[in-house]
Amino acid sequence: MNRPEKILIFELNWLGDILFSFPLLRALRQEFPKAYISCAVVPRYADLLAYNPWISDVHVLSDENGITTIGEKLAFVGLIKREKYDTCIFLKPSSTKTVMALLAGISERIGFRGKNAPLTREVDLPTGEVHRADQLLALAAAIGIKEADGTYEYFIDEEYEEKAGELIHKEGRGANRIVALNTGGNWGPKRWSPENFAALAKMLLARFNDIEIMIPGSPKDLATAQYIVSEADPERCYTLAGRTGLNELAALFKRSALVVSADSGPLHLASATGVATIGLFGPTAHKLTGPRGTGENVVIQSEVPCKIPCYVAECGMDFKCMRSITPERVFREAERVLAQT
Repeated sequence: MNRPEKILIFELNWLGDILFSFPLLRALRQEFPKAYISCAVVPRYADLLAYNPWISDVHVLSDENGITTIGEKLAFVGLIKREKYDTCIFLKPSSTKTVMALLAGISERIGFRGKNAPLTREVDLPTGEVHRADQLLALAAAIGIKEADGTYEYFIDEEYEEKAGELIHKEGRGANRIVALNTGGNWGPKRWSPENFAALAKMLLARFNDIEIMIPGSPKDLATAQYIVSEADPERCYTLAGRTGLNELAALFKRSALVVSADSGPLHLASATGVATIGLFGPTAHKLTGPRGTGENVVIQSEVPCKIPCYVAECGMDFKCMRSITPERVFREAERVLAQT
């Protein structure tokens, strides 16, 4: 194939998965420094790409299906046809999006094998214990990129750095260091209990006089965050749940000394800023979806007599994989990390 001049990437639909694609974006920019590189992403995560220096533009495209979205898809086909992309990369198999690229006249269509999509270059999805970021880099190899770094990093505009500083100044407790406890997650079995987070907060506050506990999250996490604050110490804990967008949240994580979180999008957002993280893994496998940032990334996962990853809604072992992670175990790792900073 010829060297691409205009590349369109159909992004994935979830926070952590999009961050896993960042090594691919970086590899494309390094290999094709003069190329115009755009990403099509769902509206809720467009902000993730807003300040990424490896891409030239961001297009918003919903992941909804049905007759009501036909107009949106046709309009998008017209847009990318006018912009004359010559190469398109699909990060997951999609017959609909591949047909859209075909209708737009994109001659090179590269993606993983599946769904009988009209691709010009089919790539076998790497199997086994291969991290998701490295799986996506197989698409880079398909267009001649021989070496690529699988770490991710996140870029924050100065505006959000300032907003984070204002929030901490207004709501914080004036301590020298912040420990962020992210309690949220998009799937219940992956979450660590509020009682465990409260116990961990108490231990950390008793051990370190120079820290305060910040609890971020979405609006639905507010009640849990308030519980932890009241149980631990309202004088040294506070919550910003429901008060930040993605970029403010990233800036808050960047200002922290440590972020503790179950496997979730915010865990990866924190890691991508370079902050030290402790990731709590239960039913998901850290070898596949563990944090990949440049800071220290500690992973805690218990050995259990069942297959991981698993995605069952009901567990005969009452989700022992997550319940067996004790506050004391997490505290020991947090104590070690904080003692080094």
